[in-house]
Amino acid sequence: MSAPDWIAEHKQWDEKTAENLSTLLEKDTKVKLAGIDVDGILRGKLVSKKKFLGIAKEGFGFCSVIFGWDMHDQTYFRELKISNAENGYHDIIAIPDLSSFRRIPWEDNVPFFLVSFYDPDTGKPVSACPRGLLKTAVEKLHAQGLGAMAGGMDPADPHSVAEYEFYQFKAPQSNPHAPIEERNNSSTATFLRDNPVNALPSLTEGMFGYSLTRPVHNQDYYYGIYDACEQFNCGIEGWHTESGPGVFEAALSFGEIQQMADKAGLFK
Repeated sequence: MSAPDWIAEHKQWDEKTAENLSTLLEKDTKVKLAGIDVDGILRGKLVSKKKFLGIAKEGFGFCSVIFGWDMHDQTYFRELKISNAENGYHDIIAIPDLSSFRRIPWEDNVPFFLVSFYDPDTGKPVSACPRGLLKTAVEKLHAQGLGAMAGGMDPADPHSVAEYEFYQFKAPQSNPHAPIEERNNSSTATFLRDNPVNALPSLTEGMFGYSLTRPVHNQDYYYGIYDACEQFNCGIEGWHTESGPGVFEAALSFGEIQQMADKAGLFK
């Protein structure tokens, strides 16, 4: 059975990339795929390379429940039309964006692609899909000969920037001197279930913005994030401490608005 015509209309891949997927993934056995839900959280799965090559162009079914629940997988009190108990949280169509290809350096360089979600009946982007919503908005602007930008850039510059400031904590362990990779793990979730957030120890103490010495105390972590983001095609333009205990700031390297939005989601 041939794919619906609208799938071809919404194709996102570069033809040259599509033709060379087998070569691109020649030494791989699996592929990781993910879309972004309304909370900006990646929702996805690991599939075999054979499966991926079979759905790369036409997409695959993906449970719509990711747009029917919150970040704790609790369904919304008022269910959405696209995803609800009455329609059985039916499948929507997820189409891989082959231009989003990158490898995940902290997961043995497994290949990774983002997907966008489409309504299987109308062929239109799912209204709750952030990538689809942005794509539709940008296409409307392009049709009028306009572009899009965000952030505090020069209005004459058609690029965007994303900047994050965030607190960082250590997962409490019986051995506080354990390597950082052992202290920051899934035990944090268990701790937060039984304790308030402010009970977590900060990565660093005190107020010291733009410090050149504070990051040295956790330099494997500090430089590890910078290097991993570069390898993940999510480069950081500026990376430094901010005023506040354990507060860092990351300014992502500027880029076109849709690419910038993807990088912002992936960085989180």
